[in-house]
Amino acid sequence: MSLPLPWSRRFDIDKKRELTLEETSDGVLTIVPGDMKRIEEEATIPITNNATPDKIYYKILKAYFDGYKIITLVGNLTDEQMDFIDIIHKRVVGLEVTEQKKDQIILTDLLRPEDVDLDKIISQMFSFISVVTTDIISHIEQNKQPGDKILDRDSVTTRNHNLAYRCCNMALKDSMYLSKLKKTTSEILIISRIIRYLDMLGTILVGGSYLINIEMTEGMKKYHYKIFEEDEKLNKTLEKYLKKWLQYLKSIKTALKEKDIEKATDLYLRRFEFRLEMKDRNGKSGEHLANIIDFSEQLNRMSSLILRDFMMY
Repeated sequence: MSLPLPWSRRFDIDKKRELTLEETSDGVLTIVPGDMKRIEEEATIPITNNATPDKIYYKILKAYFDGYKIITLVGNLTDEQMDFIDIIHKRVVGLEVTEQKKDQIILTDLLRPEDVDLDKIISQMFSFISVVTTDIISHIEQNKQPGDKILDRDSVTTRNHNLAYRCCNMALKDSMYLSKLKKTTSEILIISRIIRYLDMLGTILVGGSYLINIEMTEGMKKYHYKIFEEDEKLNKTLEKYLKKWLQYLKSIKTALKEKDIEKATDLYLRRFEFRLEMKDRNGKSGEHLANIIDFSEQLNRMSSLILRDFMMY
């Protein structure tokens, strides 16, 4: 059987790969790579009495990533367990409770995955991370504590990550959906990694915002952060570094948007220019400084990984 070359390249089809012919209800024959299947529509998740709202959320999230359009929860959920709905609304796009009974809750994905633009999501995640970084800088300049503000805002990054990750996962499992995205399997794999790095940048920035808090918050308690004494000099060091890193991040975004491999390569080779060097310092701020250094190293590492994978893209 002769196949169109662009289609073969998109799905990485070669002579050794098996193909399957499927007949639709209207008699149309569809060619599907043998190791790719259509995604089933519905999933059922049993909920036990000891399941926490977080555990329920992660079970739903797995089904969401797997591409199920309808997710049915079976079990008598307590009022406390029902808090999973608030978590879903904060972290997942398009998934809504469409039916609720005593021992059954049905969630339906109301968003059409084929309408999702992965490149646009990446751009939005870059923009939001830039806004969050600017917000941290502003708090330092005004000598204010961000509290849990950055943690609360990071849910936007999480929502975008979850939506994009779902789409990537569906594309790798459903050849029909992959064809609608007009991207190759290799491109989807690389995009999914870039999206993951951007999500991790958001998480890292939450931790960075806690380095300038001098009062404990609920978020800090939950994720086991500690309080350090206020150190204006260290805060200014952090502010200077973040301004420099923010320009680096914006340059990375431009390189990706313009698909400029040469610029991305140059930025990758210059990645060590954006490090925050640790100097010997005695006193109570030693651990505080070490945490700031670690924070900056994490940002640099994730930025470099985005560039590295883009160059593969």
